[in-house]
Amino acid sequence: MDDGAIVLDIGSSSVKAGWSGEDGPRNSFPAALPTSKPSAATAKGLRRMESVDGHVSSVSIGGVDVELGHAMERGEVIDWDRMSALLEHTFSTEMDLGGEAVATPVIIAESPLAKKEDREKMTELLFETFKVAGVCFANSAVLSLFASGRTRGLVLEVGSGKSHAVPVFEGFSLPHSILSLQAAGQDVTSYLQKNLQQKLPYHIVKEMKHSLANTLPVTGKEAIKKKTEYELPDGTTVSIDGVYTSACVDLLFDPDEYGVSNASGGLSSMVSASLLMCDADARADMAANVVVAGGSTMIPGFADRVGKELRSDPSLSGLDVHVVPEGGKREAGYNSQRRHAAWIGGSIVASLDTFSAVQVTKQDYEDSGANGEYKKLVHRKSIL
Repeated sequence: MDDGAIVLDIGSSSVKAGWSGEDGPRNSFPAALPTSKPSAATAKGLRRMESVDGHVSSVSIGGVDVELGHAMERGEVIDWDRMSALLEHTFSTEMDLGGEAVATPVIIAESPLAKKEDREKMTELLFETFKVAGVCFANSAVLSLFASGRTRGLVLEVGSGKSHAVPVFEGFSLPHSILSLQAAGQDVTSYLQKNLQQKLPYHIVKEMKHSLANTLPVTGKEAIKKKTEYELPDGTTVSIDGVYTSACVDLLFDPDEYGVSNASGGLSSMVSASLLMCDADARADMAANVVVAGGSTMIPGFADRVGKELRSDPSLSGLDVHVVPEGGKREAGYNSQRRHAAWIGGSIVASLDTFSAVQVTKQDYEDSGANGEYKKLVHRKSIL
C-alpha cells in the first residue's frame, strides 16, 4: 500500500482515483458498473471507455449489449447500493487493495452543492464498510482553484451532468453566490448525436465530440457550415455538418435557445450573476481570476468564448475580467490538466502537513458515531 491518502473524484460519468502527492490520477474509469457479472473481455472493454455518462443505460462492447447501473446522475447520488459497489471496485480493483481494509485516509471531491445528508451517508459507508482511517470532503471547485495555483477566484466548473459557478475567497467558497446550470457535457454529446444523419452509439458520438467539437465566438447559427469527415472504429467514415460541431457547444451558452430544460441563461450569464452576488470588495478578485475546469472546457475556443461574453456584459462594466486559461496563454501545469483539476487539487491538499486537521479520523467517528456527533464534525471539517 502506498503512503499518503487516497484521492477520489467521483462524478456522474467517471471516477478518478489515485494517491496524494501524484501529479494526476492513477486511474480514470466509468462511474457505472454492469448490472450482471461481466466476462473478462467485457470488463476490459468497459474499462477502456474511461467514462459513461449518467443517463446511458447500456453500451455495446464487442457486439454484446451490456446493461449498466449508475450510482450518480447529474452530480447527485441516486443509488447507495451501487455507490457501495463502485467504491468496492475502486478500492479492490482500481487501487489494487484487494480485500483488505482501506486503512488509509480518503479525500473526496464532492459537487459544490452536495447535500449534507449525502456527505453523512458517505462518511458512514467509508468507515463502516471500508474501514478507512480518515475522511475529508472538499468542494470540487475549490480544489480546481487550488490546482490552478490560486486561493481566490471564481471557478466555472463544467462536468458531465451539471455546471457550476463558484466564487472562492481564501480557500473557501461563498455559498450565497454559488449557482448551477443543468446543462453540461452530456447535453453537448446528446445534441450532437440527435443531429447526426447516421444513427451512432452514444459512446462513439462522445469520442467524436472530443475530436471535433469547437466553440466559436458567435452563436452556432452563424457558424461555418463546412462538412467534416470522421473515421469510425470500424474504418468507415461519416460526414458531419460543421454547424453542429459548434452548435452542440453553443447550447451551453444559450441553453434556452436549444430547448434544454431547467436552464435560465447560459454559462457566461451564470458567471456574471454569480460575480454580482459577491460582496463588492471581493468582486474585483473574482473577476480577475475566472478559472474554467472540467473536461468540456477543453473544447477549443471555450475559454475565449467565456471571456468575450463576460467582457461584453454591461452589468460587469468596470471590472477587469480575466479567464484562465484564455487566448492561448499558458498556465503552468494547468492548461492540459484541467479535466482532472479537482483531483489534482485534492492531491495537493492531502499532501500538506495541515491535512490531518481537516479530516475526520476513525477514532473521531468511533467516539461520536453512536450519538451522531460525527455528523457535525464532518461538516465542520469539510473544505467547502
